[in-house]
Amino acid sequence: MKLCTFSVVVPVYNVSPYLERCITSLLAQNYRDYEILLIDDGSTDDSGAICEQYGEQDSRIIVYHKKNGGLSSARNFGIDHAVGKYVIFVDSDDYIEKKTCASLAKLIELSDEADVIGYNGVEEQEGTVTSTRRIPVEKLEFMSGRDYLYTRCRHRNLSVASWLYCCKRDFLNREGLRFQEGILHEDVEFTPRMLLKAKKVVESPVQLYHYIVRDSSISMQKNREKNIKDLFQTLEKQCQMAETLDRELRKWIKDAALNSYLNMIQEARMYQPQYRKYIKKSFLWNKAATPWNHVRVFLCTINVRWYCTINDFYKSIRKRT
Repeated sequence: MKLCTFSVVVPVYNVSPYLERCITSLLAQNYRDYEILLIDDGSTDDSGAICEQYGEQDSRIIVYHKKNGGLSSARNFGIDHAVGKYVIFVDSDDYIEKKTCASLAKLIELSDEADVIGYNGVEEQEGTVTSTRRIPVEKLEFMSGRDYLYTRCRHRNLSVASWLYCCKRDFLNREGLRFQEGILHEDVEFTPRMLLKAKKVVESPVQLYHYIVRDSSISMQKNREKNIKDLFQTLEKQCQMAETLDRELRKWIKDAALNSYLNMIQEARMYQPQYRKYIKKSFLWNKAATPWNHVRVFLCTINVRWYCTINDFYKSIRKRT
């Protein structure tokens, strides 16, 4: 396919009930200069056939079928085969606004071709719609990747979901940026590393992405142990990476990693014997940068069950205020 402005990379794996909505939203764009890469990652349902059906109907759609390798593998395959100036990631059970490509094209022009374009989205779950970013920006913000990572970590407002960032393809290739394969929480590993390499990042308040929460989209129950192990290993690597950075950025990256670590302990109820073995209490120390994280570390060190109970109570109070 000829060069274009955007390559929309869509990993596809056993999502036949949701795939048509996703593809329809991509084809409905009020902007023409883009390609859609449907990467069938070894689906065993009708997803591959649905991809082929749409590929025959529209020349902008390019369908690839590959052996199952996981989400990271499919995304990397898409980047390697993309011809667009910028790469957009869309998960196949989600969908995007029809103005997405047009809005991003304007942001690229306004930012003088930033390496990374950030935007907002909404999370949809059982009729409830919330912002995917905890504190959405109110106006366009321009900064270096380092400063973006620093401010977002400091204010606990870093969204790691790769589908909230549009990346310049030359930037990804020049910096050798690919998703780590074989792990869960691949965005937790990829996004901070990607942002650190970016010379220029722009973030817009515009809501373009629709993230659909469904039971099977979060494999916490089925793969709970792998979920825990992969996240904890990723967070340990992040802290090792932080050691190479300036003092302030190192401080807040470590605090953000600690926050994610503590959140997993609570969400997975890791006081249970089969999960408790994965907690490294040595990881908890010397990373807290906020008073509340100091308290959480203290509680977790004394008794994990108490920590979970008190943290649940604290969160319930905050929801009511």
